[in-house]
Amino acid sequence: MSETVQDAYNHLIDLGYTQNDIDEMDIIYHLQLLGRRKSAKETNEDEKLYIDDLGI
Repeated sequence: MSETVQDAYNHLIDLGYTQNDIDEMDIIYHLQLLGRRKSAKETNEDEKLYIDDLGI
């Protein structure tokens, strides 16, 4: 994990967020990113989409 990301996590903890809160934000972020990427590319409607299909 980069120092910048670690600083962001530490700042959230300092603000009173729990690790579970931070984990939920991570999951929501990745799901939103996945949705944006799916809508940005033309796909076959039968194509399966997985959470780890982020390409990053």
